[in-house]
Amino acid sequence: MIDIGKKLIERSLFEIFNKYGYGKYGMGLIKKIGIFAGSIGYESFLIGGFVRDVLIYSMKINPETSPRFNSVNVFNTIPEEKIYSKNRRGSGSGAYLDMDIVLEGNACLFAESLLERNDTGFAINSIKIHKRFGTASIFFLINGKPLKVDLASARTEMYQSCGALPAVSTGEASLRNDVFRRDFTINTLSFSLSSDTNYPENGKSRTRGARTAFLAVKDYAGGLSDILNKKIRVLHDLSFKDDPTRILRAVRFEKRLGFNIERHTKILIEEALEAKALDNVSGNRIMAELNLLLKEKRPWIYFARLDILGILKGIYPKLRFNNGNKGVFRRIYRFTSGRRFIACQRHAPPRAKTCENACLFYIAELLHHLNRTEFNAAIERLSMDEKFKKTVLQVYLEAKRLNEVRGTFPNKLYKNKPLKFKDSEIYLMLKGFSENGILFYLFKNPYGSGTDFNFEKWAVKYINKIRFIKPLTGGNDIKSLGICEGPLYGSILEEVKLLKMDGRLKSKRAEIAYIKNKYIIGKKLKLTKKTKKGIKDDRV
Repeated sequence: MIDIGKKLIERSLFEIFNKYGYGKYGMGLIKKIGIFAGSIGYESFLIGGFVRDVLIYSMKINPETSPRFNSVNVFNTIPEEKIYSKNRRGSGSGAYLDMDIVLEGNACLFAESLLERNDTGFAINSIKIHKRFGTASIFFLINGKPLKVDLASARTEMYQSCGALPAVSTGEASLRNDVFRRDFTINTLSFSLSSDTNYPENGKSRTRGARTAFLAVKDYAGGLSDILNKKIRVLHDLSFKDDPTRILRAVRFEKRLGFNIERHTKILIEEALEAKALDNVSGNRIMAELNLLLKEKRPWIYFARLDILGILKGIYPKLRFNNGNKGVFRRIYRFTSGRRFIACQRHAPPRAKTCENACLFYIAELLHHLNRTEFNAAIERLSMDEKFKKTVLQVYLEAKRLNEVRGTFPNKLYKNKPLKFKDSEIYLMLKGFSENGILFYLFKNPYGSGTDFNFEKWAVKYINKIRFIKPLTGGNDIKSLGICEGPLYGSILEEVKLLKMDGRLKSKRAEIAYIKNKYIIGKKLKLTKKTKKGIKDDRV
């Protein structure tokens, strides 16, 4: 077994805190939290994903283990949800760290005492206490940057039925009790924040565990060995039946870390899927796990794995993920992350909006092969909120309609000298389609796979420019010309807009002159001609 010593852990923590802009003060904060916990008689431990990633980072910089972990990226990527701005949790912009601390004691009381005394010496930006769950969340400000600390009392959990939320008991639970309620061994590791200087002068402590050195590794479930061997392993055989969402989490950790789900754990996943364990999980919880997968780098590798293991069918029988889906996922990812996707990329839409809609496009692609009845059943299974459901349905239907629109184009478009379209003709062709619907169609039909380059160029031009063109003239201007109010106003403004798109009306003055000439002077001339003709006919 490789020894991960305290010096290597300290070095890793210093480097990680420096990456996030906290410097030496990051280490100072966790030391102060440990000292404060000891002062009120609590043992405190850093635990969970942060500790796991720190240990992987330590193995990356350890010459003995670095060859095995060179390809594992931890603390090198910034998840989208960890980006903050001046208007949110601090000043500046960047990423913040999120750490979990378990206390052998009352986390709510700890948070209240900390807020009252704040012996850490660091500013507290915000604090939320959840007494019902025995947890608290604190945002500290370090070097003007936020650092989130989630506090929880050590607890035990009891599952009354498969897929149900657990009954939680904090009581007299210890760290060891808390560890064995967790999902995978690699997430059970912890660092002690306590030391001999952490306790009251009388030496009395309300904790049950022995005093341990600062940053000593606590490993009750063999997590360190599983990290070294790059294995994803559950703690007990009923783990997936107790909480079937762990099935999706196993894939997330496996692919994110480059680990492998070990053989027995894979068998347990198969058994849970055969028992239809995911049927007992609400659509909201399933959707939350899918969204986490979709926010990962290269989400297609996660969904390909879900398909291979039969997990997608466990969610809804008609779901699948093949090479075609993979190609669309890759194009969505490249576009929403600022990479080249569209052939006319220099004219491509700004990605700020589309980044927000990346999950929408991915979900639409997952469901696009379904017929309407199956589609409706799938979105009901996933319990999407009404707004998201409506948007996914819109994209689903518009992509199919655009196939029909595209099929009406003359064959000239495929020749060396394509037919030229005016902006007004492009507008009339794509009017009524949303930006999301057009983009999704282009993701599914990129240039070179049946979509003409010119159609792609026109679609992008419509998204970027044409749909925003509006007349400078308004209803009041038309009214001032003496034209009676009514549906005619809409027709006039639409006509003016089309002429403006083609560059034939370049100012408000030109627009008003056109309306006046056609609908007032032109109408009078027409009436005059008809009147003269009518008189002549009467005489005959």
